[in-house]
Amino acid sequence: MVFVASLLLLPPLVVALQPLPPISQADKSNNDLGFSVTKQGTKIYIQNAFADKRDFSGLTLIPPSAEEFAETFRADLSSLYGNQWTLERVDELPTTGILLGPFRGNADQLTYENGIATEEGYELDVANGSIYIGGSGARGMFWGTRTVLQELLIGNGSLPSGNVVDAPAYATRGYMLDAGRKWYDKHFLKELCSYASFFKISEFHYHSSDNYPLNRGRNETWQDVFSHFSLYPEKNAELRGLIQRPNETLSRADFEDFQSHCAQRGVTVIPEIEAPGHALAITKWKPELALSKKDLLNLSHPDAIPTVKAIWSEFLPWFQTKEVHIGADEYDADLADDYINFVNEMADFVKNSSDKEIRIWGTHEPSENFTISKDVITQHWQYGQSDPVLLQKDGYQIINSEDWWAYMSLKNDHMPILPAPYPQFYNVTRTLNFADVPGWQWEPSLYNPFNKTEQLQPGAQGNKGAILAAWNDNGPDATTQLEAYYAMREGIPVVAARAWAGNRGAKINVEELPDSLSFLTPLAPGQNLDRRLPGSQTLSTQTASPLVSWTQKPSQSANSSLGLGSYGPPYTLTLDISSPFALSGPDTSLSTNTSGNITTLVFTTSDGFPYPLRRVSPNDGHEPGHPGRIWTNQSTSSHEPVPIKLPAKLRIETDVVNGSHVWINDAFAGRFEVFVFGGRNTLFSWSQMALVAPLESVQGGVDKLVLEAGVGNGVAQQGNGSQAVPSFTGGAERQAAFSGGVLVTAVGVIMALIVF
Repeated sequence: MVFVASLLLLPPLVVALQPLPPISQADKSNNDLGFSVTKQGTKIYIQNAFADKRDFSGLTLIPPSAEEFAETFRADLSSLYGNQWTLERVDELPTTGILLGPFRGNADQLTYENGIATEEGYELDVANGSIYIGGSGARGMFWGTRTVLQELLIGNGSLPSGNVVDAPAYATRGYMLDAGRKWYDKHFLKELCSYASFFKISEFHYHSSDNYPLNRGRNETWQDVFSHFSLYPEKNAELRGLIQRPNETLSRADFEDFQSHCAQRGVTVIPEIEAPGHALAITKWKPELALSKKDLLNLSHPDAIPTVKAIWSEFLPWFQTKEVHIGADEYDADLADDYINFVNEMADFVKNSSDKEIRIWGTHEPSENFTISKDVITQHWQYGQSDPVLLQKDGYQIINSEDWWAYMSLKNDHMPILPAPYPQFYNVTRTLNFADVPGWQWEPSLYNPFNKTEQLQPGAQGNKGAILAAWNDNGPDATTQLEAYYAMREGIPVVAARAWAGNRGAKINVEELPDSLSFLTPLAPGQNLDRRLPGSQTLSTQTASPLVSWTQKPSQSANSSLGLGSYGPPYTLTLDISSPFALSGPDTSLSTNTSGNITTLVFTTSDGFPYPLRRVSPNDGHEPGHPGRIWTNQSTSSHEPVPIKLPAKLRIETDVVNGSHVWINDAFAGRFEVFVFGGRNTLFSWSQMALVAPLESVQGGVDKLVLEAGVGNGVAQQGNGSQAVPSFTGGAERQAAFSGGVLVTAVGVIMALIVF
């Protein structure tokens, strides 16, 4: 029998919250009758004359119509409020309900910060039981629906009367995920797109190919170093030499589905295929094309550029975007002429083949003979590689991905590589205090954290916007797929807010931000990346009863279905075990493994990486600057697999910062962890794994299973994962007591489900 308790919390009543991006203060109406879901829901109307409008100034080649965006909005309302909303096309809009149509004001109000007109602007007009959302384009209307959803959630289903006009400062508001050093399945990518869209992100930069660093362990022979190409060639069979793990690739149908899903939420996928650096997938296939540093292509080889063109010829027809990224990162500066010729030749090839523009990473290329074409867009990532002020002055288009504020190295930073030991979670503090200046909120014209006077003008021509970046430099097993989300969970809404506002728009209220993030992030529609149970939206970390309580009955089969999928951190999972067992879910499995007379406990992820329970000291892994990291040269931990004697009582406490820790018969036993090679092979460490609880099926000797929200519910011990989470680490938990110190007053609806 399974008992499932789901606590559905209505919005907080005593904590001030802000939408993200924030909106400027609304013009209030004297009429105090606004809009209420309970009184005026569940009708949406869209004006016939506007319903078929599509935007053509954006980057996507598959722009949804206003009606298609409206259908996404309808589905989101239905999922959030649990009732069936309807959408109707009408010639004349009624006087009540949610009304969708064109922007009715002065179009000159709706421009980017550079003065160029935008289809992404919108107006909201709330009065007398109606909400009018008017877009300067279909996307503008859709972004208006994101504001309405957030405001309705914050306002407990109601909006006061008032009028708002809003438009983004920059067109590029994006995030990048490194899928070249870690596989991500299509479903995760789509969920991440849904999440980002809720905060008005416009681009998903998909880094599709790369390799593990050659100077960081696992490199006895270069052919054995991990590399990955995540798109499966279908037309040109010869290109399948790029592929080492066909099961970890996207087919064309998969990629089209991914792009279409994102487009329906206003997000364009920008695919990147790396060359001539980070190109080990190519040189493993064709070793004759490699330089002495084996992940660099020898561009003087007569087959090098034709090989890269053949790859792009295969995949350009897949890419539903006006701009693509060819990488061109960190090449040998001594070969600058070859590099520049490669970039320019690829720009011409891509343009002539597909009418698309290309992006490259800013790369130091000290040639005195050639210059990169002005048609090439440069994504600046580090001073010493490119200078955004000079690029803009010389007439280039640029994107701000300055590593000081934008970069993450998932799971571990790059110590001892300086000057940028990239954090494992997005560093919100650097966005709120650019260049370490208190209160100077970053926005896309701010590039230089070292010389505060060397910035672009707000809205400078050629400055397209900004993209944050999550890198898997530590390899495919250092993180789970969901840990990439945990790392970006706070960064995406914060960067989206500042890229939307630019210099002219509303700033983030820093005092309200922790509560706003904790409240809004799990509610983003179209995704369940926090892996909450069906029917729960936002959850207190402490509840009066367990979320799940399951007991094996004598009459039950040894194989039982729970049907609850996965549950994400923070959680406590308690198991009474009498014999070997396996818990399974869509993201992980947890099982015993017996070899000879030794039984151990192993978590395995859906992409096949096993993490045995290992012995660690409760005193290790708590260094403030490196949460969860245990240095191999400064540790009393043995990291040996922990033997388990059955029967036993297991307690697993998991939070995203400290990972998954285990107690056996109420004694601390260790944690699930991964060995990580340090930067330049000088500092090695073991790092925590934050693994979701598998709740789909039970096999074998589980007598009882109890799942509770939060950690530290048992006897408090050092190292139990219950210490306070640092503010703005990207790992903040959903707590009843938010980090602002205000206890949330909420109305709870308890839903219980008993499954036999």
